[in-house]
Amino acid sequence: MVKPLHFKGDKKPLKATKRKRADDDESAATCTSLSASTAEKFGAGASTAVVGTSSRDVEKKEKEREKERRVVSEDVDADDGWVNSDSLDDIRGPVIFAFASSPPTCLACDANGKVFASVLRDVDGEDLATAEPHDVRQVWTPTRIPSSTKFAFKGHHGRYLACDKIGLLSATRDAMGPEEEFIPVKTETGWGLQDCRERFLRAEEKSVGASSNKAGAVGAVVEIRGDAESIGFGETWVIRGQRRFKTKVRKEGAKEERISRRELEKLAGQQLDDDQVRILKKARREGALQSALLDIRQKKKRDKFAW
Repeated sequence: MVKPLHFKGDKKPLKATKRKRADDDESAATCTSLSASTAEKFGAGASTAVVGTSSRDVEKKEKEREKERRVVSEDVDADDGWVNSDSLDDIRGPVIFAFASSPPTCLACDANGKVFASVLRDVDGEDLATAEPHDVRQVWTPTRIPSSTKFAFKGHHGRYLACDKIGLLSATRDAMGPEEEFIPVKTETGWGLQDCRERFLRAEEKSVGASSNKAGAVGAVVEIRGDAESIGFGETWVIRGQRRFKTKVRKEGAKEERISRRELEKLAGQQLDDDQVRILKKARREGALQSALLDIRQKKKRDKFAW
């Protein structure tokens, strides 16, 4: 059975440790000794009551631990899986570059740095929105160049993807240079990958006949090069990354969109009621905050910011 790929930083389900089992044994032994001592002092009836109370406590602890395990497993499931990258900020962590060939393939490289098209197995038919890697050779780690939209992509063997002047792809260099830098260009259906010479990576399906194929079978192979002048079907890639990186970006963005009542009152230069705060927050989301502030100042006929 093929196991899913695991990466550094993935959450792991909560497991019972030896210390917890030892604590359970100690608590059970304590309850037993307590019941025995109680039986000696107060008789068998009191011992039965103590045993019943201790068993209820043990059941309560087990329910709490089961609840913790369920919460942890739900968190892991929520962050697990692969999703499409919709913006440059989503291109973080392990990613794959899927192409809509038949069958679907993705960009991959071997241990020697040879770049090739690898067939995707974990995909629902030909729907690239469900594609996930099954081989570590299909996974790339992006590194964004500071203060730019350029990225460098490192393979599983620690070397970077590069495109030379004639469009040949390789992954044999340990350091980043101009040929290892790519600019993801967003399109309606996916992404285009532009190199330092303003050319795009393309994938082309070529039929292989029985005479040219060593195995004697007829089929198609996907050739990947970096010499396209514009973006078309063959130059469109679907970039997919882990869900937890995309969720983290959205949460950070949501925090930045919040504004407090005190900040709004400071901008307005006066105290605001609930309706005014609601109007200003809505105007801020729509990008018309200054106009709404001007309307409020006009109603009060007071603008301390005017000269």
